[in-house]
Amino acid sequence: MELRPHRPTGPGGGGTFCPMSDLDAWAGAALLVMAAGLLVVAALCGQSPVHARVVREGGTIFLPERVMQAGYHWIDRLAARATGLGLTADAVSWISLALGLAAGILAGATWLGGAAWVLALSGLGDGLDGAMARRQGTASAAGAVLDSVLDRYVEFFYCAGLVVYFAGQSLNQLVVLTALFGGFMVTYSTAKAEALHLTPPRGWMKRPERIVWLIAGSAVAAAARLGGWASDPILLSVVGIIAVAANVSALRRLRALAAAAAGR
Repeated sequence: MELRPHRPTGPGGGGTFCPMSDLDAWAGAALLVMAAGLLVVAALCGQSPVHARVVREGGTIFLPERVMQAGYHWIDRLAARATGLGLTADAVSWISLALGLAAGILAGATWLGGAAWVLALSGLGDGLDGAMARRQGTASAAGAVLDSVLDRYVEFFYCAGLVVYFAGQSLNQLVVLTALFGGFMVTYSTAKAEALHLTPPRGWMKRPERIVWLIAGSAVAAAARLGGWASDPILLSVVGIIAVAANVSALRRLRALAAAAAGR
């Protein structure tokens, strides 16, 4: 029996599936169910504690502020437990990088459900390291630089996996590369603002939003196989949304920065 899921070879993305492929599809569905459950719990628990960073950056149509507040609240609680286990913020950062690489490999092998789970764990680690550093009193400029650099590599690894996933489909691969470039430019606009001692403009598709959309898109694409739906159009649509929104956001942010710098 072939252990790699059968990936659609034609434009329609049909094909047969081996049992392991069905397992990957169920993994994607399970992640979606768990995410929905967490949102319900957050709604039932009422308003989460307010985090200054979320208020400063604001929510968007792609990731509402209330969801971000709930996420930061849970991350703070997990950070307290992780600190109790003796883990350091830098160790969690490197673990997050390794998980990002694993997620990219799984995506390239067409294991989208598994890739979504591993990328979710990597994203969780990315949130944990900063919260742990603040708790442990080890937050520093060097740590912030390390965290930012590793974040870029995680995104590159996953998008590289998607390029492999779309092997032989040049247009689809170009969409993935455009999304990767747009994400990097959004991050660059923030770094440029900080270098100029300006407040980074608000915008779409910052790092948390991109990761959430990549996770959700991969999970939905995997789960769609259970209903006989093609994964490729779903995954490509999500990546396309990231590509357009991120590049538009980057251009708007850079334009706002240029105006602020000129005015100053």
